[in-house]
Amino acid sequence: MVERRFLTADERFATLQKDRARLRRQRLQRELAGPAWRRMVGVVPALFDRAGEPRAHVLIAERSRVIQALGEGAIFANDTAMRLLYGVGFLTGGDVHAYLANGTPLQRLIEEGMIERAATRDTTLVRPWPGPPRLLACIVDTMPPWCRAPGGLRAVTPERLRRELIGTVGARADLFALLERAEASALVPLGE
Repeated sequence: MVERRFLTADERFATLQKDRARLRRQRLQRELAGPAWRRMVGVVPALFDRAGEPRAHVLIAERSRVIQALGEGAIFANDTAMRLLYGVGFLTGGDVHAYLANGTPLQRLIEEGMIERAATRDTTLVRPWPGPPRLLACIVDTMPPWCRAPGGLRAVTPERLRRELIGTVGARADLFALLERAEASALVPLGE
């Protein structure tokens, strides 16, 4: 039988102060975000790494070469889609995020020496530690909705990108505002 230890008055008070500080921080974030907060919390998150079978390989070639080599065989997602659509990203890791219908493009990249042969077990989307750039592929049965990026490659639609942003980084009003500013300043209308 496990003996249950009750919190002391000082421990309960410290917990209460910590909870109040967290609530103040959250309230301040909502106030600073203003109307963007209401738009952001209305978005239903889409989880890139849970949409299908995730696979990760460390990049050997440059990021841009891997993206071009994937070409029409992929629909780019998350940070990669944002960079293709708007020229800016919200993650700093340098990873390539793509949906694939099957593993054939991965095999081709391995044979061309663009990604490491062995898959890495690190499929964390947002790493708080430094690491080599990776290709994070999600093999799905049904491809997500997509549009053409200005460079001609396929990327998830702006609506899907909003959902993936929230699913990847959570309720980050600063990054959501970055996405909205990028959408507003897009020079080229996105087409199917």
